[in-house]
Amino acid sequence: MKTVVMYIAPALLVLAANATAEEYPELSFGGYIMLDHDQFSDIFLEDEQHSNNGTDIRRARLSAKAKLSDDWRSKFQVDIADGEIDIKDAYVQYKGFDWANITLGQQKEPFGLEKLTSSRDTFMIERSMVTEALAPGRNIGVKLSGSPGDFTWDLGYFQEANSQNSYGVTGRLTWAVIDDDDNFFHLGSALSERRLEGDEFRINETLEVYSSDSLLEGTRLDAEDMSLAGIELMWQYQGVVSMAEWIETDIDDPARGTYHYQGGYYQMSYPLSGKNRHYKNGKLGTIKAEHDWELTWRMSQFELEQENRKAQTFAVGVNYLVNEDLMFKANYIRAKYQDDGVTDGYDNAFSLRAQYSF
Repeated sequence: MKTVVMYIAPALLVLAANATAEEYPELSFGGYIMLDHDQFSDIFLEDEQHSNNGTDIRRARLSAKAKLSDDWRSKFQVDIADGEIDIKDAYVQYKGFDWANITLGQQKEPFGLEKLTSSRDTFMIERSMVTEALAPGRNIGVKLSGSPGDFTWDLGYFQEANSQNSYGVTGRLTWAVIDDDDNFFHLGSALSERRLEGDEFRINETLEVYSSDSLLEGTRLDAEDMSLAGIELMWQYQGVVSMAEWIETDIDDPARGTYHYQGGYYQMSYPLSGKNRHYKNGKLGTIKAEHDWELTWRMSQFELEQENRKAQTFAVGVNYLVNEDLMFKANYIRAKYQDDGVTDGYDNAFSLRAQYSF
């Protein structure tokens, strides 16, 4: 897979350069950086020797986008956080058919409303536990997508980023009723059938605090097959957004049997300006405002059925939008972790973020 990306990435840069030479009308460069700080209690740690706080450059991304003609587009994005360069997006897209767009390269798989929302636009600093643990992210593949009327659909074939053997078919269907002011009701569902060919699979997830330890640890599985299903609901009216999602998966290990994982979240947000977030093609965008405050909260849970482990979190937050480029976020997280029927009780964490886009 890395070999494929190595060929695609230079091709995208050549296409972008040609676009400039031939004076195509749209060529843009941009990026964003996120600086986070977490402070948390001992319940978020496996070992009391570890620190109860952490400061990280969470993301530092650079991207190049090109419109090469009326029908062809491309995107190339890298992340340079943690001292490493990681290719995120590297794809070309053809939009010349009336019935579908075709996207080829490394891209997000069409699964999960929260996963498909850009990290710049999420309500809370971290996505929910179940989204991070189960929803597939970026992989190499080919995707068909369309938006007939009030519906959107996506269907793609993808190869796992860290494996030459694993592959899957992922699809998503949404329906929404939208007015001219971006008030809407959204209903969506996604499915993914994956062949893992004996690759190791293991849940290893934090309690929605990035710098803390991964407490939700599952069994190490030599997985053959994986079936994912998710359902999405969202409603927006005069700035208020209400959003919920539930995801389940069954993973087959020939030696251990079938393992079942499930979880979901419900979250809301409200900007004091009352402005709506932008919504298009089944995806939620940002608020375009200056000196605006957004209030947020979320409840989420994630259950590892065979391991008899479960976690629940409740979080409240406030986001301050200085302008379209600069934002500050603050979250208070209260989490409960249960292992083999024993509950450690609720405890607290605080997370802060400064993010700048350019």
